[in-house]
Amino acid sequence: MRSVPVHTVICFLWLALAACSPAGPGGRSVTAPDGKQWQQMIVERLPDLNVPRANHRTVVCGDEIVVLGGHTDGFKPIETAEYYAGGTWHTLPMVYPHPNGFAAKLPDGRILMGGGSAEAFGIGRSFGAEIYDPSAHSFTSVGIMSVRRTLSSALTMPDGSVLIAGNWQTDDSWETWTPDGGFVKGGPLTPGWSTPYILPAAKDDILVFGRWDTQDQDILGVVTHIGGGAENVPLLEEWKVSANYFYFPENLQIADYTYVIPGLNASNEAAIIKVASGKFSLLDLAEPLPATSPDGNPVEWGHLQVDRPARLIWLQGVDSEYGNYCFARIAYDATFDGGKASATYFYAENPGDFPGGAATLLPGGRMVIAGGVAWEKGTLPIKVDYFKTYSSAFIFHTEPVQPSHIRLWGLLTGILVGLSLLLAAMLIARRRKGREAEKKAEEGRLSRNLMEQISALIEEKELYRRKNLRITDVATELATNKTYVSAMLNNMSGESFTSMITRYRVSYAQKLLREHPEMLLDEVSDESGFSSRTSFFRNFKAVTGMTPQEWKKVK
Repeated sequence: MRSVPVHTVICFLWLALAACSPAGPGGRSVTAPDGKQWQQMIVERLPDLNVPRANHRTVVCGDEIVVLGGHTDGFKPIETAEYYAGGTWHTLPMVYPHPNGFAAKLPDGRILMGGGSAEAFGIGRSFGAEIYDPSAHSFTSVGIMSVRRTLSSALTMPDGSVLIAGNWQTDDSWETWTPDGGFVKGGPLTPGWSTPYILPAAKDDILVFGRWDTQDQDILGVVTHIGGGAENVPLLEEWKVSANYFYFPENLQIADYTYVIPGLNASNEAAIIKVASGKFSLLDLAEPLPATSPDGNPVEWGHLQVDRPARLIWLQGVDSEYGNYCFARIAYDATFDGGKASATYFYAENPGDFPGGAATLLPGGRMVIAGGVAWEKGTLPIKVDYFKTYSSAFIFHTEPVQPSHIRLWGLLTGILVGLSLLLAAMLIARRRKGREAEKKAEEGRLSRNLMEQISALIEEKELYRRKNLRITDVATELATNKTYVSAMLNNMSGESFTSMITRYRVSYAQKLLREHPEMLLDEVSDESGFSSRTSFFRNFKAVTGMTPQEWKKVK
C-alpha cells in the first residue's frame, strides 16, 4: 500500500479539528419587561489588585491600566498606585494619596493629580500635587495649590496648562497650573461647586457648573463663566446633571466645543445633555433610555464616556437592587445631520463581588473596573459600604470573546495549519520562486509609490501644521488604512509617523526662524503645528541638538 504524504495527514487533522471545535460564544440576548433588547456581556476577571481601594482614578496609559491613589478599608487614604502589565498588578509609591482629588491628562501623556481628602473618612482638604509619568512608572511632586481642595475638577487647556475649580465645605475658587509657573491663583466662584464640570464654550470662554454646591446642596440651572458672570439655564433646572467624580473633560467631547453629559429628571428618567459652544440642549435619541434592567429593576444611569473616533457614547448604569452593570452604547453621528442617536444595551450579572465604581473605556468597546466600594445587593436601593473596599478587577466585553478551552483548540489548530502550510510551501517553492520574485518587485514598486504619495501629500497640503494630525487622517486622504501607512513608513523610511511629522514641523519652524526673525517663538510653535510651547522646545532640541534661540543665533 502506498504511504500517505505527511502534509496530507496534517491537513486532514486540521479539518477534523476545525469541524469538532465549538464556535466562539456571543452575548445572550434578553428581552426586558419593557420590551427593550439587552445583550449579555462576557465578563473577564483580572487578578485582584494588591490593595483594595475606592475613590481612586483609573486611567489607561498606552497598553497599561493604572489605578491612582484613593482610600482603602476603613475609609483610610492610601499613598500607592498600581499598573497592570504582564498579567499582574505592580505597586508604586505616590507622594500623596488624593482620595476625592482631581486628575488631568497632560498633552505629553503624563497625569497631574492634586488635592483630595486630608484625613480618613473623607474629612478635610489637602493641597499637595504631583505628576505620574507612565514611561518611568514614577511620581514627582509639583508643589502645592493656592488653596486646599477636595472634590475638585480639572480641565487641560490647549497650551498644556490646567485649570482647576471646585471644593467642599469651604469657599470655591479657580486657579491654573503651568509646567513652568506652577499654581497661580485665579478668582472666586459663586455659588461654588463640588465635583463640577469644567468645559470650554469657546477659545476664551470656560463654563463651570455641576450638581451640588460646596455644601452638598442642589444647584439648579446656574452656570458660571470663568472670569465672567453667572447665567441661568432652564434646561438644567429640569434635568439635573450627574455628579462629576471620575470624568476627564476630553472624554466627554463629541466635536469642537461640544460635549455630552448624563442627566436625570425628577422622575428619574435619564437623558444625554449636549453642551455646544455654551448652549444646552438634549441629544436627540431615537428612543428613551430604559428605566429598568433586564430583570425589571430600576437602573440608575450615571457615568459617561465618549469614543470619539468611533462616534460612540458609552453610558454606564447599575441595577439598583442586584448590582448588575448596565451599559448603553449610543451612536451619535446621525445627530450632526439632523438625525437621531440610536442605542444598543448591554448588561452583566453581578457574581457577588462587582465593585461599585466608574468603569474606564478600553479599546474595542471594553470597560474595566478595578477596585471600588462594596455594596450589599438584594436591597432597593442597593446599600453601599464606603468603609469596605474591593480589590477585584473585571473587564466587560461587548463583543464575543473566546474562553480558554476554545483558545486552546485555536492554538492547536493554528499549529497544525502552520505545519501544513510550511510543508506545502516546501513542496512547491521551486515552481513559485520566479512568481514570488516578480511579486516582491511589484510590491516594492507599489510601496515606493505610496511613500512618494505620502510625502507629496504632507508637503503639498502642509498637513504637519495641523496640531491634532493623526495617521488616520493621512490614510483617509490616500483612501487606505492607517495600519498599511504605518507599516510602509516603518519599512521604507525606518521612522514612525510621529517622528516624521515632528521632523517636518521642526523643518518648517527653522524656515520661519530663518525667513521671519521678527516672529515670536510662540507664533513659530503655533504656525508649525506644535501643540504647546513645551512640545516645540523639546522636539526642536531633539532634532537639531539646539534650542530655538540657540539655533536662531547660529543661523
